[in-house]
Amino acid sequence: MTSHVPAPPPFAAGSPTATDFTSGPALYIASAAAEIPPGLPLADAVRDGLIPEENAKVTGMSTVSVADESTSLFDLVTAAASSAVSQAGLPASDIGAVLFANVFPYTRPRLYNMATGIAEAVGAPVAFATELSGGCVASINALVLAALRMLHSQERAALVVAGDVWRQPHIDRFNTEVGYIFADGAAAVVLSREAGFARLISAATLTDPNLSGIHAEVPSDRTPVDITARARAFLTTRMGTDQVLPRLRGGLRATLDAVLAPAGVDLADVDHVLVPAIGEPFLYRNYLDPLGIPISRTTWDHSAVTGHTGGADQFSALSYLVDQGRCKSGDTILMISEGLGFQWSVAVLRVE
Repeated sequence: MTSHVPAPPPFAAGSPTATDFTSGPALYIASAAAEIPPGLPLADAVRDGLIPEENAKVTGMSTVSVADESTSLFDLVTAAASSAVSQAGLPASDIGAVLFANVFPYTRPRLYNMATGIAEAVGAPVAFATELSGGCVASINALVLAALRMLHSQERAALVVAGDVWRQPHIDRFNTEVGYIFADGAAAVVLSREAGFARLISAATLTDPNLSGIHAEVPSDRTPVDITARARAFLTTRMGTDQVLPRLRGGLRATLDAVLAPAGVDLADVDHVLVPAIGEPFLYRNYLDPLGIPISRTTWDHSAVTGHTGGADQFSALSYLVDQGRCKSGDTILMISEGLGFQWSVAVLRVE
């Protein structure tokens, strides 16, 4: 547990950093694939005493993807990566970089670079392989880093993979925070110079370190991670809800404005908005209501039967859109991610 350190006075959040990817050589999403384990009905979880019935109902979800004990995180991420590479229509030898995004450290191999393992699994003799964390924002951050690297190298493609498995005793997927259910799964995209179903248009990110304490560890009477206790401690000792919510909404709005400007579109004109796969109360409070987005423009129908797969949410939703044939030429796709700390990273794609 961390000891209490007096908080410095809040300071103004910085400005978002945006990148216009249309000003250089075109970069495309050549493929998107997901590996989602079978869904466990929440009714069964209630029956088995894993989650109170009222907490299950408030999420608005019907099932959550749960990997069996014999399935490892490495199994999921390599399966997603292999599917993405096979669908991309390019040889694995074209992949010059593999980036792996992961949120929860306890169910992954220790002292092991998962990115190099993924590269071996797909047969890619990469020059660069690395891992990123920092919460659920890591996947979009990894995509942006891969794109920036490609702009300054001769590499023809990059593979970006995200995945998590959540297990006891480290975390209670059903009761970490009311309204959230953490799900097992992985997803991957291949970024290519040659061609793809969508072009990467722009990306932007913003961090507000004043809100880092929302997720800081605090004493708790239980072993699994207790996000509710952390947030409660922050809201009662550091900032009230009347201060936090405006910062959260202001940070998100500023990041969206920054990413949409290079794309030349307004939020109202975006066809598909891919947001974190959180429960309905957070979905409406954090995104739909303040941004004026109808739920029909999201992939809630996918989220409601998977749960929150961490950083894999956006890539999984993108794969779902493509698999369901819901993207048409000219469509704009906005991928929104939020991470611990507090950070927002968003990207805009345009379907070819």
